[in-house]
Amino acid sequence: MKFAQRLDLIRRIQRTSAKSHVSGIVSPWSDGELEKFVWSDILGLDVAPVTRKEAMSVPAVAAARHRIIQLADRPLRALDSDDSDVTAKHKWLFRTDTPQTPWERMAHTLDDWIFYPWSLWLVARGAAADGGLGAIGDARHVPYERWGVNDDGQVTVDDEVKGPAEYLLLEGPFDGLLSAAPETIRAAKSLERAWAARVRNPTPTVLIEEQNDGDFTKKEAKTYVTNVATALRNPDGAVLFVPAKAKINLDHAESGINVLTEARNAVRIDIANFLNLNASALDGAKPQSTLTYETQETEATELNDRMAFWTAPLEHALSVDSVVPRGTRVRFDFSNTSTPQTGTPTED
Repeated sequence: MKFAQRLDLIRRIQRTSAKSHVSGIVSPWSDGELEKFVWSDILGLDVAPVTRKEAMSVPAVAAARHRIIQLADRPLRALDSDDSDVTAKHKWLFRTDTPQTPWERMAHTLDDWIFYPWSLWLVARGAAADGGLGAIGDARHVPYERWGVNDDGQVTVDDEVKGPAEYLLLEGPFDGLLSAAPETIRAAKSLERAWAARVRNPTPTVLIEEQNDGDFTKKEAKTYVTNVATALRNPDGAVLFVPAKAKINLDHAESGINVLTEARNAVRIDIANFLNLNASALDGAKPQSTLTYETQETEATELNDRMAFWTAPLEHALSVDSVVPRGTRVRFDFSNTSTPQTGTPTED
């Protein structure tokens, strides 16, 4: 990569990743509680940056993340211009010289891209030939919070400046959930809190009416409402005593639960759209009637097609001349992906 191109790339990182060096108000992607407090105190909770920890507490985000991370199990292959497998010449694709395994390296990279715009690998190279870059002998992922870009446009790891030959800067397919979907994540968090409240009170909307005006004093009414709420949270809360002067109306209870269920499904669809997944891939379970071989095979094919959104950026980033020799390209290997088979099950 030429110097001008690299400088332009660094400037883009500084604009998009918002890795700030201001004391107190730091990166919106930091999981620190102190930074969250400062943002909330100054700007209010509605505009406080969302953290990865908060996003992962949303079931739809966690399900999507777990689905995408499955790609880490797919091996990387190096192919030459004749489509011959030359992976053996690039052992760093399938092994490492550090405790970090290739699976961990890939999983952490995909995790970065889910939440942030960039990911960083440190690489070890052999001796340079003809003034160029040496061949890569090892590569490891750097946790997002440990690297940054200083005011001079230099990449730093643990505040130590790294030269261009020492790292691979990998741009993800989009800006990441924390930047692209903060409102959706905040809404999902609020929805989960509301859902938890409904679980604590299984009959959420209860109207207690006086049979005659003045039957209850304000103090009596408050006490009775408290007692009913407590009783509904009790395992035996389905049984209530209702005095003659009161009437309990449960007609609105089911509608409240339905609204929450529909809202949670909407969040699941939104998160799937942001991450280019089929919403059905985030279902925890499906009705038995939909579990057919045809449906599973169709969904598996569609899922693989959508996963190109995540695999293609890395394949092309690892295929540039500064990573592998010219004419060589790196691709994920899906050749051993199993396909659901029809017919009578047989024992292995």
